[in-house]
Amino acid sequence: MQKQAVLLMSYGTPNNTEEIWDYYTHIRHGKEPSKELYEELAGRYEAIGGASPLAQITEAQRLAVEEKLNENSDVEYRVFTGLRHIRPFIEDAVKEIAMQGFKTIHGMVLAPHDSSFIKQYHMRVENEVEAYPEIAYHAHCHFWQQEGFQVFWSNQIQHALDPKKKQKFLFTAHSLPERLLLNGDPYVDEITNAAKAIAQRVKGPLDFGHAWQSAGRTADKWIGPRVEDVTEELLKEGYEEIIYLPFGFVADNLETLYDNDIECKELVEELGGSYRRLDMPNTHPLFIEGLAKEIIHS
Repeated sequence: MQKQAVLLMSYGTPNNTEEIWDYYTHIRHGKEPSKELYEELAGRYEAIGGASPLAQITEAQRLAVEEKLNENSDVEYRVFTGLRHIRPFIEDAVKEIAMQGFKTIHGMVLAPHDSSFIKQYHMRVENEVEAYPEIAYHAHCHFWQQEGFQVFWSNQIQHALDPKKKQKFLFTAHSLPERLLLNGDPYVDEITNAAKAIAQRVKGPLDFGHAWQSAGRTADKWIGPRVEDVTEELLKEGYEEIIYLPFGFVADNLETLYDNDIECKELVEELGGSYRRLDMPNTHPLFIEGLAKEIIHS
C-alpha cells in the first residue's frame, strides 16, 4: 500500500506557564520581551486558566484527520504536526517524515484562509525539503472552500438566528500587518468570500459584518476595522445581541478565550448588549471531513 505523509502546521502555543518566556522570545525573533510585555501575556493565559487548550486540541485534530483519511483508503496516511514557534518545529517534523521514508508530503496550515503569512509556513517546508530531492511536496491552501467548513458555521448561525432580536453576526479573523498585504495578497478577499459563502447557506435574513481581531503589539499598521471599534459602533446603533464567529481560527485558543470571551464580552455588556460566541470547529466531524477532503481531492 502506498504511504503518504500529511503535515498539519500551526502557530503553536506554550503548554504551560514555564514555556511562555521562550515562546514569546521566539515570536519576537529571539529578542526577549520586556517584563511588562511578558507579564501582560502571562496574565492573559492566567485569565483563561493558566494555559491555552490549543496544544491538546491540535493533537486531537491530528489524530482525527489521520483516522478520517484512512477510512476506506487505498493510501496509508500518517499525519504529523509542525509548529512555527514551539516544538515540534516545522523543520523537525520534515526531518522526521524523511527519516521514516515518506516520498510524498501534503502540507496544510490549520488556518482556513490563504495569505502571504500562510505561505511562509509552506516556504519553510519547501526549504527543508530541498535536502530530500526524493520527496514531493504538495501545499494545500484555503480549505474554507470545503463544504464541511462552511456547513459547520452555517449550521450554528441558523440555530442562533432569532427574528425577535436585533442581532449582528460578526465574522472575525486575525488581523495582519498591512505591509503583508502588498503585491496582491489574497487574505482580505479570502475572508470576504468565505463569509459570503457561509452566509449564503443560511435560510432567512442574516445581518452580518466583518471585523479584525487580535492585532499584535507592534509599531506596524494592522488591518482594520478593529473588532472593538465595530462592536462599540453596533451597540450605539441599537443592536441587542452581537454574535461572534472567529472563523479565521479553527480551535479554542488565547484569541477566542481571551480576546473574544473576556475583552469583547466585557465591552458588549458594559454597553448594555448581549454577547455570544459560536463554537469553534476543534474536532467536529464536519470540519475534520473538510480537512480530509482538501488533502485527498485538491
